[in-house]
Amino acid sequence: MANVFTNHGLAVTNTETDIYQCPANKTAVVITLRITNIDGTNQDQITAKVTNSSNTNIAHIASTVQVPADSSVELAGTSKIVLEAQDKIRLTGVAASSDLEGFLSVLEIDN
Repeated sequence: MANVFTNHGLAVTNTETDIYQCPANKTAVVITLRITNIDGTNQDQITAKVTNSSNTNIAHIASTVQVPADSSVELAGTSKIVLEAQDKIRLTGVAASSDLEGFLSVLEIDN
């Protein structure tokens, strides 16, 4: 098996949804977690958290962070997020309308 880079996208709504789950027998390093507000008028808020496979909260990456209209926020920044096998990143916005888009790039490493 090989280590691989993958990208994942998600239309974010007010329903908590997985953007990514680390596969079994892998460790994942999140390189970027970018949230873009594609609405030209209204701001929204993003909450991002890491959970285990049973959706038990491990830690918040962001909690109700403002994302202005027509802008992006980087949640991984210069620090990287390391996920163990089966850990997830889950995103929730305030608006139900998918004004926010999530983009995640990750390196999956064989254990």
